[in-house]
Amino acid sequence: MSHGRCYQQGTTLVEWMVSITIGLILVAGMATLIAQQSITQAELEKSSRQIENGRYAMHVLNEDIQLAGYYGEFSNVGGLTVPTAMPDPCAVAVSAIEPAMAFPVQGYDNLTTGLSTCINAANHVDGTDILVLRRVEPVAVAIASAASAAVYLQSGLTSSGLEFVKKMDFGSNATSFDLYKKDKTTLAPLRKFMVHIYFVSPCSVPVGTNCSGSADGGKPIPTLKVWESETGNNTSLVEGIENMQIDYGLDNSCDPNIGDGAPDGPFVTNPTLGDWCKVMALRVHLLARSNESSAGYLDTKTYNLGLSGTTTATNDHFKRRVFSQLIRVVNPSSRRDK
Repeated sequence: MSHGRCYQQGTTLVEWMVSITIGLILVAGMATLIAQQSITQAELEKSSRQIENGRYAMHVLNEDIQLAGYYGEFSNVGGLTVPTAMPDPCAVAVSAIEPAMAFPVQGYDNLTTGLSTCINAANHVDGTDILVLRRVEPVAVAIASAASAAVYLQSGLTSSGLEFVKKMDFGSNATSFDLYKKDKTTLAPLRKFMVHIYFVSPCSVPVGTNCSGSADGGKPIPTLKVWESETGNNTSLVEGIENMQIDYGLDNSCDPNIGDGAPDGPFVTNPTLGDWCKVMALRVHLLARSNESSAGYLDTKTYNLGLSGTTTATNDHFKRRVFSQLIRVVNPSSRRDK
């Protein structure tokens, strides 16, 4: 009986080439899938950051607007004289700050320049609104603890105990604060007076003091900023805020004994001088932009920003979203609410 030899058969060159080709196709497919997932993840992160920035910016404005007009124990706001000219929000002198108390909310509509002394034109986006809010710090301090360079409001009884009035001065002038609590023996505490000016700036971190094309590493990011009277400095709050437009709801009188604390007519974008003391509510519109561009995306949309109308994107590669909210100015309106 004859037995033939059995030889082991190997793979041929063609089979090797087919196997390698299939492997390369699989690797390429996996690489493409991973790349697409990375791009998708990056876009989701951009969108999430954009939404969070818009929501946080509205939250910051909402809180400060609700506190506007809070003057501590002083309640005779109806007795304040309405200014005969628009107050300078950048002024730091007591003689300029005190008369402006009648305007807890003040604004500038579609301003094409900055504000003379605290926000120059290079640091303000043309055509965006500027919002000014006035109030005092909720936490009172003793006269001895007052910061010398800050302005404070004191509310209390005169030495006769017959009048409840207010006094305003720098913390360094401690002797000028001579009003008393209701016990007529203890000096009333002080509350720091605060002026906050919110505006949209072309950049987040300028090179030097002014925004330019070299800011933010050569890619300027529009940013919501605030100027604070306490420090005299501009502070970046939220990046990616490209536009801010505000509509104002007015009561029918500056006298809190006459008005009802609710807007009595259509909202307006630019109240007259005599109407700023009637502002009871604000409708705030923010246009938020992603901080980074998205490859392959072209923004040709038109965005509605309330009574100021619409704005059209510049056919760039940034994604945008509008945030709008109606906010009540609690302190002035609550004094009238019956």
